Amino acid sequence: MKRILIWAALLLILASCGNDHYRIHGRVTSNELEGIQIFLVPLGHETAADVDSVHIHNHEFQFEGKEHWMCELRLSKYHRDKGQNLLVATESGDIYVTIGPDSSGGGTPQNDSLQVWKELTIRQNKLDNQLRGAGLRAELDSSWTAYKVRTRQMAYALGEESIVGAFLLGLYPEPKKDAGTDE
Repeated sequence: MKRILIWAALLLILASCGNDHYRIHGRVTSNELEGIQIFLVPLGHETAADVDSVHIHNHEFQFEGKEHWMCELRLSKYHRDKGQNLLVATESGDIYVTIGPDSSGGGTPQNDSLQVWKELTIRQNKLDNQLRGAGLRAELDSSWTAYKVRTRQMAYALGEESIVGAFLLGLYPEPKKDAGTDE
């Protein structure tokens, strides 16, 4: 009986140690993308050795790996009008993405948060356009400052060392206190 318990504990430990892989399960919405190549491009590591690619088959594609980076899913340059590029954090677990006119992703904590941030950014861009069109410069500046603060709060909530947290803080770092400016 002791041997069975020891083996079961050992197998459980080994199974939990090897779960640092990510899997991206992708779908595309356009029939025109069948057989087309899609790329997983690590931001800041765009060398040919670091870029991964697969061909779309039956409206689906999949990537797997161990490297944990902020990446962008991109269609080949001749087909980018058929689907929006999508940011994805290659964190451990199963990530589900849809590539189309309004690409989306989720399935892991950081990718769920990244999708929330994307939707926040889309709403902010629409608001900015409305304020700019109405000539409301002060409101535009105030709205933009609030957006950057919300983005930084999201980054801190995720953790400064997390893939998405570090990415967001890289986009909107804390303003320097001695610069004499507000954002």
